[in-house]
Amino acid sequence: MESSLSSQVDDITQCLICLEEFDSPRSLPCLHSFCLRCLQGYYGGEMPGAMAQCPACREEFTIPQNGMEGLRVNFMLQKLIDAKHVSRAANPCEVCSSDEQFVCATVLCVDCDQKLCERCSLPHKKMRRGAHVVRPLDAVPTASSSGTPGTTMLRVISGLAP
Repeated sequence: MESSLSSQVDDITQCLICLEEFDSPRSLPCLHSFCLRCLQGYYGGEMPGAMAQCPACREEFTIPQNGMEGLRVNFMLQKLIDAKHVSRAANPCEVCSSDEQFVCATVLCVDCDQKLCERCSLPHKKMRRGAHVVRPLDAVPTASSSGTPGTTMLRVISGLAP
């Protein structure tokens, strides 16, 4: 089963401890990353200078002298998270998003040329005169992406966003 770019980015930006999007991602020497708060909770009783094991691979590392805050920030993960937010903010559902509530569009109804969330796309898939063509936004080239899905996100990651 092929995953969309959006779901792959969601997987990459998910902390293995809390299973939420990273908040202040920190890298261990083994290169696994976790939220700063999750690491502080996981190693709460450990003293600086003590040996600890990575929660994912069990490789040992020394807790920095200033605690978990002394671990390096994973700037690439943080940029990816920022790019994900910019990308999703650029695609509100054209049916149910409003000034009060933002709902992320995940698909495009090709017949109506509307960006839709999953819920709003359901009627388009069950039209009386035949289902509309509904495609994931990641699979639909747009004028702003120069025909390449994910280009906008890559521009943001590299700092070239408009």
